[in-house]
Amino acid sequence: MVADPDWELYKARYLRPEGRIVDTGNHDVSHSEGQGYGLFFASTFNDREAFESMWNWTRTTLKHKDGHLHSWRWTPAEPHITDTNNASDGDLMIAWALRRGALLWGREDFAQSAQAIIQALGRKCVRKIGSRLVLLPGARGFERPKNTVVNLSYYNMPALSRALRMDPTGPWKAVMDAGQQLVQSSRFGLWGLPPDWLSIDRKSERIYPASDFPPRFSYDAIRIPLYLKWANRMPESLTQALYAVSQNYASSGLPDWIDLKTGKRSDYNAPPGFKAVFLFAQKGADALSELPNIKESNDYYSASLTLQARIAAMEMV
Repeated sequence: MVADPDWELYKARYLRPEGRIVDTGNHDVSHSEGQGYGLFFASTFNDREAFESMWNWTRTTLKHKDGHLHSWRWTPAEPHITDTNNASDGDLMIAWALRRGALLWGREDFAQSAQAIIQALGRKCVRKIGSRLVLLPGARGFERPKNTVVNLSYYNMPALSRALRMDPTGPWKAVMDAGQQLVQSSRFGLWGLPPDWLSIDRKSERIYPASDFPPRFSYDAIRIPLYLKWANRMPESLTQALYAVSQNYASSGLPDWIDLKTGKRSDYNAPPGFKAVFLFAQKGADALSELPNIKESNDYYSASLTLQARIAAMEMV
């Protein structure tokens, strides 16, 4: 293994000795999402020791006792897990990382675990809503009598393409195609941006920003262009929207959030990870030399976005 400076810094800041990735911007909780990020980074930089440490903690602490999915959050205070619902984005990232680890180190057990996660996701988190096959954010709580709530940033397109390879008879091609159609249709406000959370009317199939959440392009939705560009599925109209936003806020700095109904922006700027995604989504591999340094990110999420954007740009070279 040749040590990578960004990964070494990420580990030093966010990886605890027991194999837990901590969300430093959220009271040092841990998420299945964060474990997925850490596992993915370790597989990218051939860090088998860190990978096995994180996977051991993940499967012994978060993995459901009666299945293959993972509880979405662990808190330092007891009881550590108060909600056993899963998060589809975390499970997808964990499975993708396990597949990479299996191929890199010849570990059939990693491959089997990855496939089991994907098949469980297909059974528990994919639903037909009208004419659409949608990926639920979790197995419980998002299907309501009148609407279904989805999070378009959970459509991790590169991970979903690997899911299709691991489970070729599963629903994954239809999920990807329907997800891309949703992104193209879910454009709101002055800039034509997708929201963090989206509702689909179960009867009419009308789509609108979910009423349970602020109608914003922000913390979640920032990952939508990252994953679309990474998978070569980026609509030109979304690239143009991001360019317009970046040009408009060139002097003041990218906002942390934009209200898609009022046009109001946050009174503070976005962290460096948002800038990394904007650059990568517009320029692809050409953004590599312009990406922010991971040292500039003071929290786990911004650093995770920055490192993902760097890896995505590297893979597109």
